[in-house]
Amino acid sequence: MSLERVEIRNFLKGILIVAAGALMILPAYLNYVIFSRLRFELVVSLSISIMLFALGVLIFILAVGTDAFEKKQ
Repeated sequence: MSLERVEIRNFLKGILIVAAGALMILPAYLNYVIFSRLRFELVVSLSISIMLFALGVLIFILAVGTDAFEKKQ
């Protein structure tokens, strides 16, 4: 792979990791906003938060991929 492709790949991987982190942290705040300000039911706001958290975890696993789980030689 050329150096440009590696840099672009690392940049996109970084963006995905930041987005995944945001999706794992923000549901707590969103749960508060959805439940208190928008007056949704508690079950609805919690289910939205859990789905966003799960999506964040899946994106993180996708971004990190097998690189983090392989043995370093």
